[in-house]
Amino acid sequence: MEKKTTAAKPVVKTTAKEASKDTVKEAAVKTTEKEASKSAVKETAAVKSAPAKESVKETVAETKAAAEAKAAAVAKEVGKKVAETKETVKDTAKKATEKVEAATKTAAKKAAAKKAAPKKEELKPEVFIQFQGQEAVVADVIEKAKKQFEAEGHRASSIKSIQVYLKPEEYAAYYVINQKHAGRVDLF
Repeated sequence: MEKKTTAAKPVVKTTAKEASKDTVKEAAVKTTEKEASKSAVKETAAVKSAPAKESVKETVAETKAAAEAKAAAVAKEVGKKVAETKETVKDTAKKATEKVEAATKTAAKKAAAKKAAPKKEELKPEVFIQFQGQEAVVADVIEKAKKQFEAEGHRASSIKSIQVYLKPEEYAAYYVINQKHAGRVDLF
């Protein structure tokens, strides 16, 4: 069997005041260590972030410069395209103007030709008939035939054709209107 030996433990005698002082000192040391650790982290972060900030600033500046250069290039291209479009529009407008001017000149020439060459009036011969000392104008005989046709109750606008036959020996003129209506009028 084994023997149990008991060793005497050293007895530490502390008073409550001393214990609380030790606890406060330990807490102060821990707090100081935490603050030192925090300030060290801040300094490290500041040291590390300073080059990072500069790097970011450089990157931003480079990106901004690249964007400005690209914008300038795009603006130049757009300017060229606008200039080309303006040229195209000017050419199209010029061609349209030329076509309009040509059409106007052609129309003016046609109008001038119409004015210069007046309409040839239809030759209206004045025909006379003479018989045994008497004379009559054929146009007057035709008018007498039209008036008689109207007096019979027809409209003058319905006359499409008229044929007149002169018989001076009977002192009469015979007419046929629209190939239907026939009549007689005095010649002299």
